[in-house]
Amino acid sequence: MRAISDPNELKILTSLKQKRGYNPQNKDKIVKLQISGYKGLYAELRGENLRFFLRYSKANGKKTDRVYKGLSLSQITSSALPYDRELIAKGLDPIEEQKKARQQAAKLAEDNKKQKITFEDVYLQWKGYTQKKTLSKYDVSTEESYKALRDMNRYFHVFEKHILPSLAKTPIYSITSYHLTEIFAPLYSEHYATANKCATPLGDIFSWYERETKGEFKTPITSSFAINLRDSRKEGIGKTKNFNAPDYRALPVIFGHLNSDRYENNTSALVTQFCILTACRGQAIRKLQWENVHLNDDYTGYFIIPKEDNKIKDAPKELRTVYFGSMVGALLTNLKDKQIALAPAIKYVFPNKYRKDWAENPKPLGENAINTFMRKTFHVNELKEGYFWKDADNEKDGLIHTHATSRACFQTWALEQKDPKTGLPRYSKELTEACLLHAKADQYKGAYDRSRVSEEELYRIKGDWEEYIFSYELACSKILPVLDNPIAMGNLRDEESEIEQLEKQGQSIQESEDLKSYRIYERGLVALMKARDDFKKYNGDQILKQLEQQKAKKSLSNVNY
Repeated sequence: MRAISDPNELKILTSLKQKRGYNPQNKDKIVKLQISGYKGLYAELRGENLRFFLRYSKANGKKTDRVYKGLSLSQITSSALPYDRELIAKGLDPIEEQKKARQQAAKLAEDNKKQKITFEDVYLQWKGYTQKKTLSKYDVSTEESYKALRDMNRYFHVFEKHILPSLAKTPIYSITSYHLTEIFAPLYSEHYATANKCATPLGDIFSWYERETKGEFKTPITSSFAINLRDSRKEGIGKTKNFNAPDYRALPVIFGHLNSDRYENNTSALVTQFCILTACRGQAIRKLQWENVHLNDDYTGYFIIPKEDNKIKDAPKELRTVYFGSMVGALLTNLKDKQIALAPAIKYVFPNKYRKDWAENPKPLGENAINTFMRKTFHVNELKEGYFWKDADNEKDGLIHTHATSRACFQTWALEQKDPKTGLPRYSKELTEACLLHAKADQYKGAYDRSRVSEEELYRIKGDWEEYIFSYELACSKILPVLDNPIAMGNLRDEESEIEQLEKQGQSIQESEDLKSYRIYERGLVALMKARDDFKKYNGDQILKQLEQQKAKKSLSNVNY
């Protein structure tokens, strides 16, 4: 019961009690009293509770009561009653208006509450949910759990670097499609691949929160978002760069440098060499296990990439089988013999020997090790030697990547090879695509084109590719001893001159093995000279100086830290 201190209310309460009588049997009797001077205003006593209400007619003529809960008589007569009479005069219902006011107040409170829920709050909740869901699939102590956590952290890192800073403190309910367009449009136009990586988790976050709020929150990623980004996407696709790859004609020389004594015991160099020799993706080579390698009697063979290590996880076996020639087979055999001598139970073909316990607890070599090796080799060591191995189509960047150096060079080489007798392509497009483990992506082509390449063709092209990659090294081993022999060199030049004359007359003649090696050696020298010319042309000395300065700054910052 509300405490009563107003003298007027005490008088009214006394009058109501007298009206009800003091007989104990009347204690629950409801009595009313009209307040004089205020038309339609009544006081009512229910048990011990005193309340006031206004009796009035609605617009339809029906009478009703507007109860003033928790208000004193002075509050009612000074503010509530005049306001209600004003509403009634306008044909409005005070009760309905009170309900509307409560609803508006509740909505305002809810909006204020929503304004306090930032995108960062939701992101952290979603991140925790995603981590828990992912790790629940694995035993925490297993390697699979470690890989899943590592990949997941990379997934989060890209998003937290490029998108989260722009949305972190923004209330999630106030984010609109237009707001997201302003963030993603410049990212798509400049860094298309990164924008795609960020768009996926953003959609996941909004969808997850929509489910969490049972539809109260609506995702701002609508069709208009995609439409607004259409031009930015086109611009970004136009700027998308492929991984840098050298001219495939220089690859035998480059491979010779990779296969030099300097990198004899370097596992990263070995992985890079095998990526080139097999035209295979780096992950498949880094994680290659001996149990998946199959050798034939002639040292040719194949290895099968496990589904978890393949780019396309659900790819069939034929799109996970990599064939190789006898040169790779001989290298693998030699490598296995060396490993058995050091660690008989070794699991991986290219274990991470940078770990102290690599023999007892073998792990595959990490991707960063390969990237670091390529940077050190082709952006430092080769520059110091005066060679600038740049992309075949990009004059600005000299850093070549393992992926393109192996796969792009292989495909370009294969498609440009001609049969010396017919002049027709030596290898079909389908054969090169099969070597790169590419499926027929077009659904109609896949439906109607049932052609298959044979193992014999696969072994042939891979054998020819390996022979081409080793050609400069083999040519050097044959020709270098001859260079100091004037008679032998004279004979080679005479033979070369004779063949050139016959070729001009439209005739062909089989060149000797020595002349073939000499021509390969000369092509290698041309590639080396071009790399030296490019070093001067593109200011290789300045690039090297900048790299050394960057390395010095990084070392200094690490020391200070």
